[in-house]
Amino acid sequence: MAKKAYIEFDGFDEVIARLYALEGNVKEVTEDALKKTKRHVHEKLRDAMAAGDHNKTRDTVDSIDGQNVVEWAGSVASIDIGFNIREGGLPSIFLMYGTPKIDKDSKLYGAVYGKKVRDEIKKMQEDLFYDEIRRLDS
Repeated sequence: MAKKAYIEFDGFDEVIARLYALEGNVKEVTEDALKKTKRHVHEKLRDAMAAGDHNKTRDTVDSIDGQNVVEWAGSVASIDIGFNIREGGLPSIFLMYGTPKIDKDSKLYGAVYGKKVRDEIKKMQEDLFYDEIRRLDS
């Protein structure tokens, strides 16, 4: 159930323009931000899995996608986050959404899709880009 993460925060276009004007390495900052985004979400996933009763075999936890490969499609970068379905992550779907006999795990769902985590990611990404602008501007 790997999900794609992107760079998304208000004023992103202006930040990119500013970085280009300062001759900053936009690709490097973008990739760094996406890799940190992935680490942040995966920490939340591991915490949620540890808090729930989902670790009997550790197969689902071990299926959290560990590759830090940023994919570029033109000028849009993304990175896979979440569970790798083909490597034991299929139960994550049932855990996050529930089944007729098992309630959904809201904490696990929130670790990937929750508003709080999305807001944390936006703030983190924004801070990384602005830190790079401040570094280049001084």
